[in-house]
Amino acid sequence: MLRMFSIFLAALVLAACGAGGGDSPGSGIDPRLGRLDIYAAQKLRVLGDPGAGVMAMPVTAEMPTSGTVDFAGFATINIEAQDPLVLFGDLLVSVTFETEQIAGHMNRFFGTNSQGQVVDYAGDIAVISGAVGGAAASDVRLEYAGMLTAPDETLVFDGTAAGSFLATPIAAISLSELEAAVLHNGIMTNATLLLVGEVAQ
Repeated sequence: MLRMFSIFLAALVLAACGAGGGDSPGSGIDPRLGRLDIYAAQKLRVLGDPGAGVMAMPVTAEMPTSGTVDFAGFATINIEAQDPLVLFGDLLVSVTFETEQIAGHMNRFFGTNSQGQVVDYAGDIAVISGAVGGAAASDVRLEYAGMLTAPDETLVFDGTAAGSFLATPIAAISLSELEAAVLHNGIMTNATLLLVGEVAQ
């Protein structure tokens, strides 16, 4: 998890050095920096920071057996290419507890390209299936697949992230895949993936 912290901080620095772009460049301030602030605050609330004395949310002690809960948050991906890529995007996951059906997607990605520039990535990564329970009732697993593109960059995803529901009653979800394989411009490349979401209001 400390590795994911360092990835997040590195991307903050890289994005701050980027030149414009994003959702609304007219203000002169890159709106992607605001999104990074939101993601950082959410990550602190959910995963904590022991060095700052902020505790992470505990694993859910009592799981619901009915109802549907929507989680909104972020995805961060580190592509361990010759010139590493760091990406951030929005996450939405919906869990129906009666049927253990999980759906969702990750989109609106931005991050570094192979030249170290901060660019927007088109495309969507879909949650194609999922499961609740396993070694512990609070465990959650989801399979994801999709493609993201930017000029001279094509990333194809097909993997499985695992993690837990957090807090009682459930307030958040956190999953990761630390040994993911991503097809980067036709070359299979190692990657890490972190997903964090809170119950949508």
